[in-house]
Amino acid sequence: MNQAIKNDPITDEFFLMTKDPETPIGWVRFLISRHQTGRSQLPRFMGLAESDYLQLLNVCDCHPVLMGMLQQQRQNLMAELLLPREDECLELVNWLLGYAVASDLPLARLIAVASLGFNHLWQDLGLDSRQQLRSLMTCCFPKLVEMNDKNMRWKKFFYKQLCALGGNYVCRSPSCDDCVERATCFSPEE
Repeated sequence: MNQAIKNDPITDEFFLMTKDPETPIGWVRFLISRHQTGRSQLPRFMGLAESDYLQLLNVCDCHPVLMGMLQQQRQNLMAELLLPREDECLELVNWLLGYAVASDLPLARLIAVASLGFNHLWQDLGLDSRQQLRSLMTCCFPKLVEMNDKNMRWKKFFYKQLCALGGNYVCRSPSCDDCVERATCFSPEE
């Protein structure tokens, strides 16, 4: 664990949690704790502008922490790698906002930024499992959970939806049932 936050009561609270948060603000606080402890793969400031990140910490009653050099370098590199994809990120944010329960929180931005990452969405967010991501989505984007009734992996589901809306995304198959990657999209997480 990052020594700078070892005795932070808010972070300690999330390490001791035995069940998932039950509110959108609870999920944001949880994601902040995962980011600050280096468990997520999000860029610096969680992909937010620095001022927005500091305001979010204030709203969530969290405190900025000093991160280790390696963690800072990793987050800075992620920020640089994602910068050329900002238009794509904004398109995803705007689409997600249409389904967000709490549009005053930057959950759509956090999900969109993590969707541009290189791992499974749950891993990039620093969650423990795909099931935990489903809990987050059920709490914060319940309509999307209803729409994803076949339990497609979330990143693939997001881009399939954007493709259907006429976005600039390559749609690999006219139908999931005909697609050669069907087993990959719908297989259980390990």
